[in-house]
Amino acid sequence: MSTPLTTDRTGLIPPTGSRNWWLLYVGGPVMVVFSAILLFPELVYERFIWQYLWGPVVADANGEPVTRYGIQVTEGYTLVNTIAYLGIVLYSLPGLWAFHDALSIDLTTRLAYSLAPIIVAGGAMRALADASLLGSLDVWFITPSIYFVVAGIALASIAVGTALRDRGLLSIPATVGIVGATWAMLALGWILLYGLTAAETFRPLVPVLTLSIAIVVTGGFYLAGSVTGWSALHHPMYLLVIFGQMWDAAQNLVGVTLYGYTPKMFLTQQLYRWTGFEGSTFAVKLLVVTFVVWILVDGENDLPREQWWLIAMVIIVVGLPMGVRGTTRMMLGV
Repeated sequence: MSTPLTTDRTGLIPPTGSRNWWLLYVGGPVMVVFSAILLFPELVYERFIWQYLWGPVVADANGEPVTRYGIQVTEGYTLVNTIAYLGIVLYSLPGLWAFHDALSIDLTTRLAYSLAPIIVAGGAMRALADASLLGSLDVWFITPSIYFVVAGIALASIAVGTALRDRGLLSIPATVGIVGATWAMLALGWILLYGLTAAETFRPLVPVLTLSIAIVVTGGFYLAGSVTGWSALHHPMYLLVIFGQMWDAAQNLVGVTLYGYTPKMFLTQQLYRWTGFEGSTFAVKLLVVTFVVWILVDGENDLPREQWWLIAMVIIVVGLPMGVRGTTRMMLGV
């Protein structure tokens, strides 16, 4: 277990993980945002939160542009909300670390794989929202809301797993895996049932194509590890990183080249616009994944285990659910 940080020399910052630290960590940003809204409602809420954060969620849930406060917003990602979401992810890392310390969690490859079904379930729920099958709950399964929902379920399952572990009943990975597998099977089962019985379009070939591409490329990395002697490419954690990112790349490739979809992510949109090449994201992903694995391998030796694991999980979380969502929504023709 990593050593908690102590107070700073001024005594203004409480020890990491203490009650006062959690109050400051969670309550501080909330108070800052609410104060800013009260002082500058038009600038902060209307021109920032509504225009770039909450408005696109409402527009996505409604399936059409929405106008409020004289500002029309559309669904999708922009440079502003992409940076904002990245900032939220980075801000969450100290909290996750403190959560880990408080519960004495072993951050292992087994735990990462047990979390994978929860991540898959999140991607499937996002596809259900795309298909307008969640009714008024749609807004909770659209970025950024979905990240809080999925993270909450993951952390709750870990907390329950900790209690069961302490009683000698079940390990944390087993508990998390059961929760995730149950949720994923229900969500994917709903998608499959809808596709077979009610969807106007059903393309069962889509998951075959995207999964095959992701598996073949991941296998290629594994084979490259054997040929080059780079043993990291045989490590299950790195293989999960590679598979998640390449599934996302595969669904982009299949969607754009075969079914006329346009990318939703801001960076992907810009990449297609700059290159005009339909396979540009896939090619760039291959290069980026290789670079990311190299950085992670280097960091595994230099960083504390907890930091390295959390960074690897963040990379998995921004790849794997995108592959699930893109694949399942294309399968349903939405």
